[in-house]
Order: sequence, then C-alpha cells, then structure tokens
Amino acid sequence: MRTIFLLSDFGTSDTYVAQMKAVILSESSGTATIIDLSHDIKTGSINEAAFHLYVSQKVIPSGSVVVAVVDPGVGTTRRGVVCEVEGTFYVGPDNGLFGLLPAGRCWKLPGPPAGSSSTFHGRDVFAPAGGRLILDPGWVNYLEPVDIEELIPLKMEMPAKKDGGLKATVVHIDKFGNVVLWLSTSAAHGFHPSELQLPGGTIESIKEVSTYADNSGILYLQGSQGFMEIAVSCGSASELLGLTTGDRILLKERNR
Repeated sequence: MRTIFLLSDFGTSDTYVAQMKAVILSESSGTATIIDLSHDIKTGSINEAAFHLYVSQKVIPSGSVVVAVVDPGVGTTRRGVVCEVEGTFYVGPDNGLFGLLPAGRCWKLPGPPAGSSSTFHGRDVFAPAGGRLILDPGWVNYLEPVDIEELIPLKMEMPAKKDGGLKATVVHIDKFGNVVLWLSTSAAHGFHPSELQLPGGTIESIKEVSTYADNSGILYLQGSQGFMEIAVSCGSASELLGLTTGDRILLKERNR
C-alpha cells in the first residue's frame, strides 16, 4: 500500500481536509494510506508551506505522493502541476509552492472538471490527481510536460549581510513559539550573534546555545530541521518578541 501525504492551510475546524481524504480514497479504490504533514500553515503562506515541504522531503519515502494545497490564486488562470522529486510525486498549484524542491520532471494537470468549485481545487483537482497517482503512477505519461524553468519561482528573501550583521527571514513559528529562520546552519557557520534587532528597531540581547533546557533569556540555536532558531526556554519567543512568519530580523555581533 502506497502513502499519500497532505499539507494545507485549511486547519481542522472545517471538513475541508476530510473531504479531500474521502476523494483520495475513492479515486485510489481505498488503496492509499493517508498521512497529514500539517494543516496549520499560516493562511496563504506559500513560503512557509514550501519550507515544510523542503524539510520533510528527506524523510518521505520514494514512491509516495504529496498533495500540497496553499493556494491564494485558486480559481484563477494559475495552473495545477505534478512534480517528480527523487521518485516522489508532488501535486498542487504552480505558485512557488515547490520552488525549494529539486524537481526532475513536471507535468500540467488537466483543468477542473465540469461542476467543480472555483474555490476548492484541493478537493476537486488536486485530491483526485493524488489518488490517481497512487493507483497508477504511469498516468503522468499522458499529461502535458512542463519545463522546470517555467515553474513560478518562490519569492523567498535570502539571508543578506546588512548594517554590520546578517538579515534573515522568519520562515515558520512552531507550536512552541520558536522562531525558525530561513538561515541554514551552513550559512550561519562562523557567525556568532549576540544581539537581535526586531523589525521595529528594538534591540534585544541573545545567547548562542545548543539546547533549550537550562538556559535563560532569548536563545539562538540550531533547530532540528537544520535551520537557526530564536527561542525562549519554556516560553514563546514569538509572543515575547512579537514576531510572525515573513518578518525580517537583523542578527548582529556586539559592538558592530
């Protein structure tokens, strides 16, 4: 039995996710195992969704299908695509969502069938495609190929040296309030900040550590996903600092 993974910004208070799962099971003749990656992506945040797809890629078994639906442009002329990444199919809108993945081949999905909702392609376009791929991976051979270079790029601001420090983007706030930066451990190697400048200009002292426990104050450390984080032990750094996904912060070494 093959596995299909779901990611969306739908939340779980409505039946949207369950409707997608029902369609997948119907389309795959009940042969799919369905696993939720997350349905708590910040509403409309393509960058945050792309981040989760990127860090999850290394643990998703080859041969799986991933249906990702963060789709502010639903119902417009933006196309739906299937991208193959190291033996796994990723299904969703062509809006930058797959921009961090090393796609090898891509195809354009057929348009919405007659009677489809113009506001719920997750159920009416992407879920059926995911279910069909579980049942018949060779279906892509009947789809129109898409040049990888023509996919919509992801608009993610990269870390940049500025004002004697390093400017980085908040890419995710996790359940614990840890502020995950789009700053890989390799990009941060050799840089040891002691101050954090918030978007409004406020400067806070930070402490570089290796664990959350037994450390007080605002912490700077390597997170489990291979990216640097701002954290507060037994507290929420996001709430304390007023940071949210998409914010840009400046990390500085003291007296620079």
